[in-house]
Amino acid sequence: MAEQFLTREQVREVDRLAIEQMGIAGAVLMENAGRNAADVVLDMLEELDDQGMLRHDIPRVAVLCGGGNNGGDGYVIARHLYNSGVEVALFSAKDPAELTGDAKTNADIAQRMDLPATLITNEAQLSANLDELRSADLIVDALLGTGFTGDVRGHLIEVIRTCNELHRDGAALLAIDVPSGLDCDTGE
Repeated sequence: MAEQFLTREQVREVDRLAIEQMGIAGAVLMENAGRNAADVVLDMLEELDDQGMLRHDIPRVAVLCGGGNNGGDGYVIARHLYNSGVEVALFSAKDPAELTGDAKTNADIAQRMDLPATLITNEAQLSANLDELRSADLIVDALLGTGFTGDVRGHLIEVIRTCNELHRDGAALLAIDVPSGLDCDTGE
């Protein structure tokens, strides 16, 4: 059986039906998505450990969050990994004070858990935190999700480029929904 993927509109329709017809709050959808993605990260870390590829006694994961719901998923993932004993470095490509909705709620929860996000809202901040990113055994890309269209702009170009370089240099990488910058309908 061939793999099947949902288009952007199909993903939006699934979310709409879950919220409007089933009465599942968006925050619950985000929590479930993030919790399940954290389980995938934990499985990946276990595989890396089995292969002798972890560089630290306590696994280190860098979670990079964008400004939308994909970023909100990232904050949920970071919380669950932290609660599982993983060393988490949380990075925000958009100032959490500027977030709205469920993404803001989850960024605020992470902050209250003493899991604050380091800002990487410009190239200087990204450059200042490269060593922390390089030390990660696994990077979670929660920057741009299925709603992204068009061209990547601004500092996100460099953030995505850095993630890709770190992956090529051996860091495991998990993209939430789709790799940031990839159009989920066209694959471009």
